[in-house]
Amino acid sequence: MTNEISALINLLDDPDKEVYQHVTDKLISLGTTVIPSLEEAWEKSFDPNLHYRLEELIHIIQYENLLFDLKKWATDDKNDLLEGATMIARYQYPDLDVFKMHQQLDRIGYDISQEMNYNQIALEQVNVFNHVLFTLNGFSGNTANIQDPQSNYLNYVLESKKGNPVSLSVLYLILAAKVHMPVYGIHLPQHFVLSFHKDFILKNDEEQKIKSQILFYINPFNKGVIFSRNDISVYLKKLNADPKPEYFLPCSNKHVIVTLINSLISSYELAGISEKVRELLRVKEIIE
Repeated sequence: MTNEISALINLLDDPDKEVYQHVTDKLISLGTTVIPSLEEAWEKSFDPNLHYRLEELIHIIQYENLLFDLKKWATDDKNDLLEGATMIARYQYPDLDVFKMHQQLDRIGYDISQEMNYNQIALEQVNVFNHVLFTLNGFSGNTANIQDPQSNYLNYVLESKKGNPVSLSVLYLILAAKVHMPVYGIHLPQHFVLSFHKDFILKNDEEQKIKSQILFYINPFNKGVIFSRNDISVYLKKLNADPKPEYFLPCSNKHVIVTLINSLISSYELAGISEKVRELLRVKEIIE
């Protein structure tokens, strides 16, 4: 630890609130570079109060760094879905092994590409995709606990092979992009599904989204079952929901990530974890 950082950390247990606030503000301003020093101080201390303050400080620094990165992602025209989902996973797992996660995705993508025959019709391609993802790799919906907050984090989905409608759709979209399948997200009331198109849609082209020919829809939560526009109409009718155009059309990657955040907020609200709800509402505000 540098002398300055060491001196600041030594003041973290100061009983004077103004001193403590000044010290924490200064350490936060130093960013993630100060975290190894904070972790070292935690290991050397036996004071539970200092442990708590150090843990809180590390979390604040990591959280503020995440907000900064998400703001950059939200203003980037590319809005890469994997990058966005990785950032959301970092909220719960700040020390996430991103390389390992990418390796897992690359392996599944490679497995799919080895089985895929691009001379097949779209329906047959999706059947191959579904077979590799759900049968050979064993992914499925977390029907036992659909509101488990962990099921929203991509790294957890890859490890447990369980997800909710949004996180499984995110996984499906990332892998579909790897094997060049024109698949996009569809945000329905109380559900999230996918659409398979005749051609790829140009980035942020709203007119092309409307004109793009959708061949069919896919439900990743139900092992990639294929359904039609009429099935969506029936679903909306059962919910007494108006058949708005956006319920049949693809949404942006930014909207997919916001939906993932909303799913997390709902899960933490049910679990009564208000601090995470508050932090995620700020995350959502940054992206929107």
